[in-house]
Amino acid sequence: MFSTDGDADADRRAFFGSLMFSTKEQADGSTAITAGVDDPVPLIVLFVVLAIALTFIQLTYRALKVHRQRLLEERGLA
Repeated sequence: MFSTDGDADADRRAFFGSLMFSTKEQADGSTAITAGVDDPVPLIVLFVVLAIALTFIQLTYRALKVHRQRLLEERGLA
């Protein structure tokens, strides 16, 4: 994403168009670089999906931990 082919100007998009990177040659021969967020929707969706997944994992872990403790107590090991 951060590389260009030769001396040509580049305009790249990544992650479903949410991140952008562009280069443009200036009149003095220098290269101007611009990077940023173009469309925040895919980033927000990713955040929500990850938050739901991590919450589910945490709840599953806690439930398994409680179940393990209950089994240990039934056997008299705890």
